[in-house]
Amino acid sequence: AVVSTQSTGIMSRRGKAGGKYDRRMSFDDVKDERMLVMVDKLCVWMGGVLGEKLNRENLITSIRNGGLMCKLAEEIQESVDEFKNTAEDPGSLPKKAPQNFNTECSGRSMEARENVMKFLTWARELRVPESSIFSPDDLLKLKGKMNVVNTLLAVARRAKDCGMTADIDAPPKIANAFKGLEEKFGKKFEHTAN
Repeated sequence: AVVSTQSTGIMSRRGKAGGKYDRRMSFDDVKDERMLVMVDKLCVWMGGVLGEKLNRENLITSIRNGGLMCKLAEEIQESVDEFKNTAEDPGSLPKKAPQNFNTECSGRSMEARENVMKFLTWARELRVPESSIFSPDDLLKLKGKMNVVNTLLAVARRAKDCGMTADIDAPPKIANAFKGLEEKFGKKFEHTAN
């Protein structure tokens, strides 16, 4: 593991700051393998979009100040703009990505809170369901990392709806389970596995 000093604000790969391990920064405490698969898919997708190497160990550290999420919104906005120009009825979508965000601020600063709020406002304009939107403190105070993941997965789904490539659907076992239920009961179930 990379050793870091607290004064630089840089975290090691395992969520250590100044030598102290913080499990809220990693996904070591998540026991549901399906959720871990979704975290991995999210990391691969976001990393590909942003040109970053993201994984379970550095995801929360990398996005904590909101700057990287705002950069993600900028990338997605390009697909949204293209979709708005070509779709027959695109509906209401964001006019622009978050503006004037700070990628260098501390995860506990007011600038970080502003970054996160800008991203969440943009996500709502993207029509991410309110039930999927995390609370700023879920990320800033590390109160709910899976809520953050859920929001980012919902953003990825909406990006996919707007023509962006995003392999973030539920694992095949889950998709097949829904398919089997649909065949058994003869009706369509709402789920994220298409």
